[in-house]
Amino acid sequence: MINILKKIYLFQELDEDELEALAKISSFHSYKKDSLLFMSGEVGEHLLIIIEGDVSLYKHDNKGNDIVIGFLSPYSLIAEAALLRGVPFPSSAIFKTDGRILKIQLDKFKESFLSNPKVSKEIINSLLSKIQLLQQNIHLNIASTAKEKILHLYDTNASIASKLKKYEIAALLGMSPETFSRNLNNLINANQLQKTSTGYEIVK
Repeated sequence: MINILKKIYLFQELDEDELEALAKISSFHSYKKDSLLFMSGEVGEHLLIIIEGDVSLYKHDNKGNDIVIGFLSPYSLIAEAALLRGVPFPSSAIFKTDGRILKIQLDKFKESFLSNPKVSKEIINSLLSKIQLLQQNIHLNIASTAKEKILHLYDTNASIASKLKKYEIAALLGMSPETFSRNLNNLINANQLQKTSTGYEIVK
């Protein structure tokens, strides 16, 4: 447990005594592919950190379709804003692969660690990075064409895209599956993208 905690950026500045105290309120939980981690509207009781696997965050539109809004990999915090505020999860989370989660008892974490400047600083950094990513995604969706969005995704997150189905990528980029497929084919024909054994990549 302590060896894993040392790998998590949130706790890398803690000393051995602090890590041992944290380990006592932490536990590992394994999940199979397509297992739900939590549902929108639930209130969590544990701080959640991905140790292994990939997790997709999604909402339902007014027709009941799943709309992917994010994709997280190890060692990411999950829904920390909702958890620390004690409000319901604004979205649902599902494992896209087999995986493992570190769960930390939230009430004891708040009591013993949230006031620790070495921890609170990293939580603030995590929230700020997600705000910055959200701003970038908003700008990309407003200012870019479908082709530019697709190229940006495969330039910055090809490993993530390789684990998603085409309709999930389309939802993540804010376009219909038909629009995504048409523009993907146009980019391949224009020799800007090429198919690989795991998905697609930018032609250099």
